[in-house]
Amino acid sequence: MGETSATESGKEPEKESDQLLSAMGNWGAWQRKKILLIGVFCIPTCWHILIMTFMNAKVDSWCARPPSLGNMSVSKWKEISGQMNDTCVVLDADWDYWEDSYPIDKDLSNIACEKWEFDKSQFSSTITSEFGLVCGEEYLKSMAQTIYFVGMICGVFTFGVLADFIGRKRVLIFLLMGISLTGCVTSIMPTFQWFIFGRFLNAFVAIGIFETEFTFAVELVGGKWTTIIGIGIGFFWVLGWLTLGAMAFILRDWRDLMFYSSLPSFLALLLIWTITESPRWLLSNGRLEEAEVIVKKAAEENGLKLPHDWHLKSVKKENVEKTTIFDLFKTKNMRIKTGILYLNWFANALSYFGLTMNIGDLGGDVYVNFTISGFLEIPAYAAAILFLLYCGRRFPYSGSMILCGVSLLCIMIIPRGVFTNDWPAMALALFGKMCITFSWAVLFLYSAELFPTQIRASGIGSASFLGRIGGMIAPWIGSLGSYHPYVPVLVFGFIALVAGVSALWLPETQGRTLPYTIQESELLRIPSLFKSSKKETNRDSKS
Repeated sequence: MGETSATESGKEPEKESDQLLSAMGNWGAWQRKKILLIGVFCIPTCWHILIMTFMNAKVDSWCARPPSLGNMSVSKWKEISGQMNDTCVVLDADWDYWEDSYPIDKDLSNIACEKWEFDKSQFSSTITSEFGLVCGEEYLKSMAQTIYFVGMICGVFTFGVLADFIGRKRVLIFLLMGISLTGCVTSIMPTFQWFIFGRFLNAFVAIGIFETEFTFAVELVGGKWTTIIGIGIGFFWVLGWLTLGAMAFILRDWRDLMFYSSLPSFLALLLIWTITESPRWLLSNGRLEEAEVIVKKAAEENGLKLPHDWHLKSVKKENVEKTTIFDLFKTKNMRIKTGILYLNWFANALSYFGLTMNIGDLGGDVYVNFTISGFLEIPAYAAAILFLLYCGRRFPYSGSMILCGVSLLCIMIIPRGVFTNDWPAMALALFGKMCITFSWAVLFLYSAELFPTQIRASGIGSASFLGRIGGMIAPWIGSLGSYHPYVPVLVFGFIALVAGVSALWLPETQGRTLPYTIQESELLRIPSLFKSSKKETNRDSKS
């Protein structure tokens, strides 16, 4: 009757998917069309999350010239007004009546600037220049990004539960419409306070899109395609990354960039007629007739013929002992594995978003750096798929985190300002970024294979929460670049290195059935670094 994933797990919870996949196949034309539609419509979500790279990009500023000196060059104005070392203060002179023939009194005291001018060679307007986020107000840029991640934390719980309650399709369409609406509203906010409120609402709906998209796509496939699609869905993120760089290059005003990047998602209304609800979700909620219609259509498109009397069977849940997230901390084995996963989610989010948002501070052109960084995600995702399929999880994941940490720490030995555009430092940072992209792609599936089915959603949700904390802290660490551009990457590198080493104590999960209960998860023992992964696999398989 076609392919089936029954061999992958003989446990009752997995049988829910067996009858679906045996009827419509693990992969075919039907799945390809639906996943392509879901992925394309989710591309704009990347724009909203990464857009702050350009909206609050670092631009030079100085105390504004008085109208009478408007024709004076910026360099000369800085020199005569005492701004060569500090552009937040200016000599206390009557500049409205100053002329070139007047001597400069070096004994004058300094006063704080009241107005600023900004370099517009790369950006015609940023939130920094429009809202005056310089000098004593510069910390507000980091606060804006932190509040964005607070919105993500609220959304990651809210819409995950909602998608389980009312369905994947409805939630996904609602969220896509939501990012369009909140993005357009944010683009017209008159003050910085209203701006961060708009960004909070945007983050609240944006994060739910990726959670729902991932779940939706993976539920449509089976077998090895679960791994391929689970990681491969990230290629739509890459496409969003690269198109954002192109848009930002064309639209140099932050309001224009915010507005026009928000419009495409209004087309999500078309998904009402072009995608179906997840048949697995319908089955798990007892809506058998609706699920059967979808599965029969999928089987027909995939070239599979079903018997005339074929029907889906109702899914019966076994009575199992009630388990909560606190059970992850009851035994030493589970505490260690959970703690290592939490640390790695935090480290991945911290380093990923920290490097992405601060890529322009290491030198070179922000547009070029951003685009190269996006292209490097492609080999990272491709390598993740290959390693997951053929080389396991533990050593590839740990190795990528350690390589990320080492490459970023090596930046400290490269002298600043010696090489053109500081290209060696940028090359190491981009390599570290590629490694952290690989590791985060693997971490999501690795976590799903380590947490038991009973509390898998809660385990991943709590780990994701820690990840968003890392994202909240990332801009503040990035602001340490004002002391030295290399400080942030050194912090990111050290934490990535520590997390990577800790991951060596996670068990290998390749080829093993998913643990359903806490007791089965206990069988995934903490490995010894001096024993081969194959011996451990054989030993645990016999347990």
